[in-house]
Amino acid sequence: MAFNFTAFLGGAASGVSDFADETSRKKEKKADRDYVEAREQNIYDRNKRDAAQTAYEALAGELAVYYRPEQVADIMGNGNGAAKHAITKGAYYSKLNLSPAEYYTMPNNDIKNQTNTATTLTSTEATVGSISAAAEGGTDTTVETGGMSGGTFASRFKVIPPTVDDKTAAEFEASLLNDRLAAGEDEELLAEVDKKQKIFLDLARAKAKAAREDNDPDVEVEFYTPALRENKIAKFETAALNQMGVQTGSLGEISKALKGTNTLAVSQLRAVENLTIDNEAGYQEVAIGKLIEGRKTIALNGISQYAKSTYRSVDSSKIFQDQAALVQASKDGTLSPNDVYISFVPSSTNSEGVITPAQYVVGTYLGDMYKTIGVKQFQPAMYLGESYTPPAT
Repeated sequence: MAFNFTAFLGGAASGVSDFADETSRKKEKKADRDYVEAREQNIYDRNKRDAAQTAYEALAGELAVYYRPEQVADIMGNGNGAAKHAITKGAYYSKLNLSPAEYYTMPNNDIKNQTNTATTLTSTEATVGSISAAAEGGTDTTVETGGMSGGTFASRFKVIPPTVDDKTAAEFEASLLNDRLAAGEDEELLAEVDKKQKIFLDLARAKAKAAREDNDPDVEVEFYTPALRENKIAKFETAALNQMGVQTGSLGEISKALKGTNTLAVSQLRAVENLTIDNEAGYQEVAIGKLIEGRKTIALNGISQYAKSTYRSVDSSKIFQDQAALVQASKDGTLSPNDVYISFVPSSTNSEGVITPAQYVVGTYLGDMYKTIGVKQFQPAMYLGESYTPPAT
């Protein structure tokens, strides 16, 4: 049987054509599917953008009720979470009949009533190193300042200032402090002042508790103006001087020279303790608490500075060869509160492996009356160096 070559070629061509047509149809179907998917994705993306834009515009619109245009732009630049937070704050301030725009601080500090740079306090290790536990090394504190750049978004909203009633209460409290100063050592008058002050502190504590319960927990409530706050501290410092037997004038001025003593610094520490107790019993105000902590730093620095400047004149009866003798002297009366002492301490190694050689250290014995403010009874001031030797007795 002869092979029909022409028929073979015709059949092959037909098969190739059918294959090409099928491939083309598959490509067209895929293109159609890709087009539909791309169109659906575009519609989804557009709807998503529209929804986001709608939400953005809604947030911006709500913010515009409370804040100026430039503030709205700045807030929105921090994201939707910040916008929602600002709206909550705006509603809160408005409820108190306050202008939210005046309580939001722009990063470039262009709001007219921008507060001063905030002050924070950070505890550090004692400057004299690791004094043994028996010596109960003192507490040193350093002050750090920081502006808006390091704060959170929430920190841009200011604290609630004191009301007229708060100012009236603070003025009444100031009159009580004046009465205390005027009473001097009259026990009957002092008892009357104590009675009035207890009533005032009980009322202040109850008022502060109610104010914090009513307010946004993120908002710091103040009960004093800066002037009233400083006035209160000054009166406590004057009273502390009087308690230490130092007479003061009608304006709190010191009527006798205190040069060559640590009386002023110690009286400041006593005022810190009294202020701390008073604040805890009354308003528990954060702002005055920071000022009190700052005064504590000043007082401790003054006490240490006096010890450093007088170590050469320390009496031999207040120089000790070990910690046990130092502690015993504080118990038997050889050391009195506010006395400067010198004591030998053994070598020590800190957490970084740095070795401090055995040597004498100068410090101040404060007694245990300042435990409530975290000040220990032995307040070391300075190592005297390995070459130091106490004078011969």
